[in-house]
Amino acid sequence: MIPALTALKAAVAALLEARGERGLSALVVGAELAVAGPPQRWTMGSREVSASRLSLAVDAPAFAALTADAARLAAVKEAFASAVRTPETELADLTLLLRLPGAGRGWNQVYREAALPAAPERPHPDAVLGGAAALLDASGDARGAAMLRRARLEAAQVPGSGGVPLVRCVVRLDPADRAALDRDGERAERLQRAVRSAGTRAAEAVASVELATALRPLGGAPPLGPAEAPGARLARALEARGAVVVPISRDEDGSGGGGVELAVVASGELLRVRIVAAAPGRERGCDGWKTENIRAITVAAQEVAAPERAAELAALLLGGGDLA
Repeated sequence: MIPALTALKAAVAALLEARGERGLSALVVGAELAVAGPPQRWTMGSREVSASRLSLAVDAPAFAALTADAARLAAVKEAFASAVRTPETELADLTLLLRLPGAGRGWNQVYREAALPAAPERPHPDAVLGGAAALLDASGDARGAAMLRRARLEAAQVPGSGGVPLVRCVVRLDPADRAALDRDGERAERLQRAVRSAGTRAAEAVASVELATALRPLGGAPPLGPAEAPGARLARALEARGAVVVPISRDEDGSGGGGVELAVVASGELLRVRIVAAAPGRERGCDGWKTENIRAITVAAQEVAAPERAAELAALLLGGGDLA
């Protein structure tokens, strides 16, 4: 027994040939006929019929010819409607499909076989901050870029109701930078825009970028900046000796190598330490640093150029010995 779809296609091809449409008849013979979905129940006057939805997959030349000539396509559809029509059945629709080379089928039959690409991993927070800092450098905001390089980024997905996933970003800046941005709203907005631009991906959108103060981990050094920065190096050396260190100001050029002022609390006393790019000269018999007041000290950046020297200076500052 001939399969139902094969018999239907043969009947349509014969009908078209009988109507003088030999080209269309050959087209139908070479096409692939399939049921496009479950039948629909139609009420037509006093009778109820089952309306079939069919698809006809053809190669590219036939597809181009039929879609370019509405009359020829209508003739094919009408032939199928005539072949399907009975007291109990009708043609609901005939969809013309492009047959995929190699597969021999239309996309409607193969799309489920196409594997979805794995979602790319979210970039590391340091990479996002690095991209945002580079963007600020390119736009001429070197100080803002330096702030981001001293910062840490936290990112978490925001629960949503579908669509593109949303991510909330929190940029944790050191206290001096955060305080400076409170006084410079334009720069704060530039930092937020840069982070949003660097963090946006095809698979995720940045819902918000918030600026916050860096958290000081218990028993650890604060995230005050790259290991090479003199202020960060001295702060870590001081904290290694039990002091509490908070950066309270920075220079305007944002280099981090000079003009950094630290508030140091040790043994119940407050000490202000300022690191400058150039040596302040010799006072009280010590190269590279001087005491401006009883407990306010200026240190040259080169005096903490190495971790060993930073540790020695921290011992002098906190040891209570003679600074002269």
